[in-house]
Amino acid sequence: MKQQNSPTIRNVAQKAGVSTATVSYVLNNGPRQVNEETKKRVLQAMKDLDYQPNAAARNLANRRTNTIGLVLAGLSGSSFISSDFFDYVRGISHATELSGYNLLLFGDHSRAMEGDFYRQLSRSRSVDGIILLGSSIPDELIAELNERDFPAVLLARSVPGRDVWAVHQDYEAGTYQATRHLCLSGYRQVALLGQSLRFSYGLERLEGYKRALLESGHGYDPLLVSIPAEPRDDPTEAEVAALLGRAPCTDAILTDRGLPALNAIRAAGRRVPQEIALLCLDEGENSQFFDPPLSALRAPKFELGLEAVDMLTSLIRGEAPLSRELVMPMELVLRESSPRRE
Repeated sequence: MKQQNSPTIRNVAQKAGVSTATVSYVLNNGPRQVNEETKKRVLQAMKDLDYQPNAAARNLANRRTNTIGLVLAGLSGSSFISSDFFDYVRGISHATELSGYNLLLFGDHSRAMEGDFYRQLSRSRSVDGIILLGSSIPDELIAELNERDFPAVLLARSVPGRDVWAVHQDYEAGTYQATRHLCLSGYRQVALLGQSLRFSYGLERLEGYKRALLESGHGYDPLLVSIPAEPRDDPTEAEVAALLGRAPCTDAILTDRGLPALNAIRAAGRRVPQEIALLCLDEGENSQFFDPPLSALRAPKFELGLEAVDMLTSLIRGEAPLSRELVMPMELVLRESSPRRE
C-alpha cells in the first residue's frame, strides 16, 4: 500500500538500517560523529524517501531559533524616534533576510533600561543574539551581556574600556573633519553644541573638535562649547541664547541636531548663514530640504546595519570576528548653510 503520510525520521532510519539517533546525528552534524559510509546511507535514504527535516525540531536540537533580536531603545518617549534610526534598521533587516534569520524587534524604551530584561533575554534564548541600538542602553548592561557569553553587538556607539563587540561611525574623525573645514573656510569663532559626555560619541566629538581647532591655530575656548551634564535630545532656545550671550562673536556652530539648532539660532535673532554658519554632525533625513539646506556629516547607517548583522552572525556561529570594534568613516556633505567666508 502506498504510504500516505510524509516520511518520518523513523522511516529514514529503517531504510538506512541505522538507529533514529544516528539519523539525528547526521541531520544536526552531531553531537556524535558518524562515519562517512553510514552518513552516505542516511543521506541516500533521505533522498529516496524525499524526507524533509522538520526545521523547528532541528533548531530545538541545536538550541537555535534562527532569530536575531533588535533592541531599539528610544522608539518611544523620545524625539530619537525620528528618521535617525531608519537606515540602520533597513540595513539590519536586509542583512538578516540574506542570512536566513528572522528579525524580532524589542522597542520598549523603559524595559531597555532594565538589567533584568537583558538577563531574561539571554537566559531564555528566545533569540540567538541581539543588536543594541540606542544611547539610553546603559554601558554596564551591554558589558554584562558580553560577560554572559551571549552574542550581542552594539551599534552606533562604543563602550570605552570594556570588551564589547561594536560597530559604529567614526565620530571623532568626522567632527575633526567638519571643524577643520569651517576653520579653513574663514570662520574664526566655531562653537560646539555637544552631547553629554556620558555618551561615548559625546566625548569623541569633543576630542575631534579640540584637535581640529588646535591644528588650525584657533585654540580651544571653553566659552564656545555647550555640553549638557545630563543627556538631552535637542538643544533648546535657552541653551543657544546662553552660548551666543557669552560668545557673541560666534560665526559658526556645530551640532548633532540640525533643525532645532537652526530654529534656536533664529529665535536668538541671528541669521543662517549670513551671520552664523551651521553644520550638523549627524545628517537627518531632510537636511537638504531645510532653508537653507544644511551642511552635514553623513554616516553610512545602512552599511553599519549590514556590518552589525555580519558580526553578530559570526558570534552566533562561534566564530570570532577579526576585531571587537568596527569603525566606519563619515562623509562631509557641504550645502548652503556653511559657505566659504572671503
